[in-house]
Amino acid sequence: MFAGILSALITVTGLGNILGKALSLGIRVLEATAKGLTAFGNALGLLETDDPVEMGIKRIQAENAGIEPDVYDSYDEYLDAVNKFEIDEESAAEISLEEKLLKGAQHATEAIDRKFPDSEILNVAEGIVENPEFYDDDRFAALAELVSNDPDKIAIIGKLLMGKLEGDEYYDAIDMIVSAEQTKHPELTIEEIEERVQKSLA
Repeated sequence: MFAGILSALITVTGLGNILGKALSLGIRVLEATAKGLTAFGNALGLLETDDPVEMGIKRIQAENAGIEPDVYDSYDEYLDAVNKFEIDEESAAEISLEEKLLKGAQHATEAIDRKFPDSEILNVAEGIVENPEFYDDDRFAALAELVSNDPDKIAIIGKLLMGKLEGDEYYDAIDMIVSAEQTKHPELTIEEIEERVQKSLA
């Protein structure tokens, strides 16, 4: 059922395999992956929503209406067209949740990769699939605020999730995430937040 969607995820090499694994691990992992990617896309000003289901519906229905990147003079114009696309709720109800999430994740990843090629956004996508406990709404809201001011931090988060940081780089990344998360959990001590973060990466 989803083979066609996954085989079509070719604009970012490797994305189909990552989302295919998320799908195989269950709806919770797929939803976490899609939510994280869409949160970053929204924070970076590329998507008008951080809801992967809504984004997925827009992408699917826009494609069906012939809205594709090569139709526009620039990628920004294409993103704007998808963002402004009016959802047909009746036909949206016929789309499965899995397909909506897959397309939402695809759209967010492609947009981030296209606009910020040094972000290594696939590391984030794969990292969430490998560490779904790392995702929660508060954490990604805090990280989204963080990357909105500095897209380069996406690469750091991705490397952390993939276990590619060691020594001072690892602890600097943990400190960065703890500081961001503290804004969402002022009732917790730094030590408690650090424990939560490290436990989610275990």
